[in-house]
Amino acid sequence: MRAESKKLHNLISKSKKILLLTHRGPDLDAFCSMLILFRILRKHYSKKEVVMQAKQLPNTNLHNMHDISQVQQLNSTGFDLIIITDAGDIDMCMEKNGDHIEYESTPLVFIDHHKTELIQPNGTLVINNLASSATEEVYTTFKDILGKKLSMDKEIAELIQFGIVFDTERFLYENTTSNSMRLFAEAKDISPIDLEEFTYKYAKFPIEATPAIIEYLKSLKTEKDMAYMSISKEKVKELNLNRQGINEAQSYLRDRYLRFIQGTHWGFIIRPDFELEDGWYVSFRSIKGYQEVAPIAEELGGGGHTYAAGLRIEGKTEAEVLEKVLTVVRKYL
Repeated sequence: MRAESKKLHNLISKSKKILLLTHRGPDLDAFCSMLILFRILRKHYSKKEVVMQAKQLPNTNLHNMHDISQVQQLNSTGFDLIIITDAGDIDMCMEKNGDHIEYESTPLVFIDHHKTELIQPNGTLVINNLASSATEEVYTTFKDILGKKLSMDKEIAELIQFGIVFDTERFLYENTTSNSMRLFAEAKDISPIDLEEFTYKYAKFPIEATPAIIEYLKSLKTEKDMAYMSISKEKVKELNLNRQGINEAQSYLRDRYLRFIQGTHWGFIIRPDFELEDGWYVSFRSIKGYQEVAPIAEELGGGGHTYAAGLRIEGKTEAEVLEKVLTVVRKYL
């Protein structure tokens, strides 16, 4: 058993009440990794009380998703262990002016797969073997801990497939490994998912995203082989845009528009933080073989994968944030 796995097993064994979290605005891998962890803990550590908290539920029907406590504010009061999946930094999970996570006095565990160097609170356990997805990282970690006792049931098998497919973009991304494919094949043998149906359903976005998409496109600019978009908080208020519409618009344009303009190969998109007045999020995407965006995000205080990275940044206005980002980005043009 790996040293990190043994430490995690010991922490779980000593705990009574465990809180599971993932990053803000969870994607499918974030939800799947947390749900797999929930199912494993409930079955193999049955005397422990396990609670999942998130501010939103998946927009795809997933096993145990209704066991997630949907909350306005995250709160770790009363828990003696916190385990976070698909994130390597507590700031990726909580809002400083609302959420109450006692990470300085409660043991904290991150099960992540992003290549990011972060400073953690003392005593924090980080499990990160750079797997293709947090889903794979969670399952293989507990396979290391439990060995043959861990059997893959139908529900976990389907969650594994969803998580791996999402974070490898159907095995197109370079983070796909032979281990990812072996685990996917094992899960597929137990209960195969329909990838075409999955792709169609997950590609849908709510009608509320349409006005946000229009505003983002109005802001579109290109510099050499890079494109970028942003939207101001004033425009969000003027058009009465909601959080879901903004988030879905940003995801849609980031993944299916930004890099597909003739002559562009990478870029970024900025969206406002609905919790903090001076908060913003920046997402970078690039095509393999072109600009590596992880170093740019890291220079700005974030991180992520080689060609998919992001960060949270502060600024009073859209223009101020845009200037901060472009100052760094232009070093790489």
